[in-house]
Amino acid sequence: MSSSTESKSKGEEKKVNSENNLKDDMPKEDTTMESNNKGESPKTSPTSEKSKKQTEEEKQFLKVLIMNASGPSQGENPTARRKQTIQNVINKYNPDLVLFQEFKWEKIHGNKWPSDPIPTYYSLTKGDDARIVYKNTELIVEDLIPITELQRIIDELKTKGKFSNTNPQHFALISRMTLRMVKPNMKFLCISWHGEHKIKEKLDEFKNLITFLTEIYVKYKKPLLIAGDFNVGIKLIRQEVKEPFKLWEYEASERRTDTDGVIDYFIASKELQLSDIKPVDLKKDSTADNPEEVLDHDPIIAKLELAPLSDTDPPLDEVTDTNRTTKDFGKLNLSDMTSVDVK
Repeated sequence: MSSSTESKSKGEEKKVNSENNLKDDMPKEDTTMESNNKGESPKTSPTSEKSKKQTEEEKQFLKVLIMNASGPSQGENPTARRKQTIQNVINKYNPDLVLFQEFKWEKIHGNKWPSDPIPTYYSLTKGDDARIVYKNTELIVEDLIPITELQRIIDELKTKGKFSNTNPQHFALISRMTLRMVKPNMKFLCISWHGEHKIKEKLDEFKNLITFLTEIYVKYKKPLLIAGDFNVGIKLIRQEVKEPFKLWEYEASERRTDTDGVIDYFIASKELQLSDIKPVDLKKDSTADNPEEVLDHDPIIAKLELAPLSDTDPPLDEVTDTNRTTKDFGKLNLSDMTSVDVK
């Protein structure tokens, strides 16, 4: 064998090994995340955690869950039933990322979560109106854009007259989102979003959000996912979502289509695609009594993967790799799907 051929073979072998051994690429400590001290976390079966991790390493997609954790406090012990429902859904669907809205607790482990414990390989980001839970054995979530820079971008867009005429007191894009990078399989920006529900100018707020996201996308050249409770009906915003973003729709449950309509959804830049999007059936998937009394939103589960690349549409710098196949997470650096905590 020639030296060039041998070198090439070794290179290919190294490449395959790096793709098949993501477990060696463990996440760095993130001081913004919830502590997982032994005294605070319930014990889980090592065998169970290992088997779940192996299953996640073999797949070519990430499972993403949207969940508004609030709702009316009806019946007995509503807080305990709400926690039980949250735990049931996470354990049932085993998502890689959970994009929470109105999540009121500072921890997801310990004696305050006694029923159906959430595995310790999940971590919770800090935040205000929106939070992210992620698998700390599979993903690294970290800040990319300083809050001061985000505010500078907003101020510049205001000065240039790029925003709709929203009342300034309601203009709070930063405080209503969490934005972070996701790693190691594919690098992208992930935002958990909770839209304002007390204002009349909801559509204006959505337009401003899209303007802001477009600026972030162009400036930082990274794929972007935003999902959560937008608090504005999907029928109203369809025409506002344009290139490079796409609105990913799904068939909602009767209780959403019969009341306030579909307000929980996914929007992604063209490098990403979603599939198998569906609402969680709380009555079926939770052991809590009347779970729909304590969560008035249906959690939404979906698969996230790379979108096929068009020959006429060159990819962003972060996803450029002539050797990669479409939908191959293994050849991309993935930023955490949680959005950056911007207060």
